[in-house]
Amino acid sequence: MATHAVLDATSFRSVDPQDMLGAILGLPEQVDEAKEIALKADLGSLEGRTFSSLVIAGMGGSAIGGDLLRAGYETFLTVPTLVVRDYHLPGFVNDATLVFAASNSGNTEETLACYEAALKERAGVVAFTTGGQLAQRAAGDKVPCVIFPGGLQPRAALGYSFIPLVVTCARLGLMPAVLVDEIDEASAVLRAVRNECAPDVPLDTNPAKKLAERFKGRLPVIYGSQAERGVVAYRWKTQINENAKAYAIANVFPELNHNETVGWSGEHGQAEPESRLTVVVLRDDREPSHIRKRVELTRQLIERRGVAVDEVWSRGESILARMLSLVYVGDFVSYYLAIAYGEDPTPVRVIDWLKAELKKTP
Repeated sequence: MATHAVLDATSFRSVDPQDMLGAILGLPEQVDEAKEIALKADLGSLEGRTFSSLVIAGMGGSAIGGDLLRAGYETFLTVPTLVVRDYHLPGFVNDATLVFAASNSGNTEETLACYEAALKERAGVVAFTTGGQLAQRAAGDKVPCVIFPGGLQPRAALGYSFIPLVVTCARLGLMPAVLVDEIDEASAVLRAVRNECAPDVPLDTNPAKKLAERFKGRLPVIYGSQAERGVVAYRWKTQINENAKAYAIANVFPELNHNETVGWSGEHGQAEPESRLTVVVLRDDREPSHIRKRVELTRQLIERRGVAVDEVWSRGESILARMLSLVYVGDFVSYYLAIAYGEDPTPVRVIDWLKAELKKTP
């Protein structure tokens, strides 16, 4: 099969000249470095201050860390937490709110607008960036700023955009400090995933290559079995969008059983879904029994339509390891799908065009 030969090639350099693969392979080390950067960051007067809410402002790859923090640590966070992907902050933000302004480039206009709004409301603010306007403004305003290395696409900098949020929350007392210790276990689990999904592992034994081959020519549907796995499913979707330049769908249990499931039952609408769709469910062996049953029943419904359903299971002990293990498999899948399609995984020319067009409007 042609796809098989392409994915088992000895080099992808002709399709991936900017080495997105190298960035993906470096995630475990990125996680280690991000932890150390955040532990050493100067948080100034924010340490010892009490907050009643947390708002994380960011867009795209710079916001996914906030989503993972909110969903994965909701049982540990001591304050309500919200992720904002927009130009404005919610009305409840005040001087008792902590705002994380996250922008990989430091020049994201929506995040910069939220940063200014947070200062206006006298909220506590921490900036997370590689530099740009956000770093410059933070320095001028004497706002704590966690600076991490640049040169990566935001989606390839997940370790830098997520781990510092975890460490900073722990340092500021918004969740137990002991959770920082779990980062080392997560890093070890990521290394194990890398060993299984690396490019030198042939398709026959490489789970990421197998899924990429399954996805090629079809519309991937990614379901998270519950909670944070819904965020991870969304991450799979956006990675497929940006790396493979392909469309994908993401949803989460139990919500999808109250709407999307009905879409699998139609007889006269979208005919023959088996010819266009393939499904992956992101699972966890700690799922409660009622979620497990929902997944099983939904799988039966889908398979009756002749649509293939695969499952990817999380691994590790901590919630962090379990989330990141699923994220990492998805990163590899999206990369191999890009290779299968012959798409350079790095550039996002449509987004670049859109930003250029927006700059023409005052």
